[in-house]
Amino acid sequence: MTLAQNADRLLTEATESRAIPGVVAMATTADETIYQGAFGKASLAGDAGMELDTVFHIASMTKALTGAAAMQLVEQGRVGLDQPAGEIIGQLGSPLVLDGFDATGAPKLRPARGTITLRNLLTHTAGYAYDVWNPELARFYKVTGLPAARTGRLEALKAPIATDPGTRWEYGINIDWIGRIVEAVSGENLDDHLRAHVFDPLGMHDSGFLLRPDQDARRVPTHMRGADGGLTPQPIDPPRGPEFF
Repeated sequence: MTLAQNADRLLTEATESRAIPGVVAMATTADETIYQGAFGKASLAGDAGMELDTVFHIASMTKALTGAAAMQLVEQGRVGLDQPAGEIIGQLGSPLVLDGFDATGAPKLRPARGTITLRNLLTHTAGYAYDVWNPELARFYKVTGLPAARTGRLEALKAPIATDPGTRWEYGINIDWIGRIVEAVSGENLDDHLRAHVFDPLGMHDSGFLLRPDQDARRVPTHMRGADGGLTPQPIDPPRGPEFF
């Protein structure tokens, strides 16, 4: 059995057993596509099958793409990895650390000890966190009504950091700030910049932050696995007019 036949068999079994609803898989070298296949359903709520041109919500994979754009600017000498980020965007020069809550339940904030750099942001060591995994930050969002970064609202970037820069790793909105730095240095919005410098050169014509009408028709929902192991479609509708990408 060839490698391609093995891949077909494994992915067919995975979708038929409902381990996953559907999958599109591809493998390439620098010169050619050596494998591609589409299996299962686009959504378990319907009968449409996966296709090779199905459009997926790639969520945090945008971090790798935005990081690549930032590193291009580093290679060009337009920004430094260890340059204080506050020299590019003033707000990053005076971050506040969430230092608990007082007796009334109000958040306590203090000036950060240390400097946020591009390297910190790229490696998730700047101190920023996500409210979905950091209980203290989740409480801060609830108390203050601050919108989450996934809303695409600029106000979301007013979130405090959870720890001092450079002291620990924590997954958070660091790469959202990288996107803002790319915009500040390049003078282009992130969607346009990635298209010109990453997507188009690589032939990634279906990649971007804003959905075209033809992509909407090919888009699939994500699925959530329940306690019983079953999968339920969970459509994610990205912001159609975000204030930042």
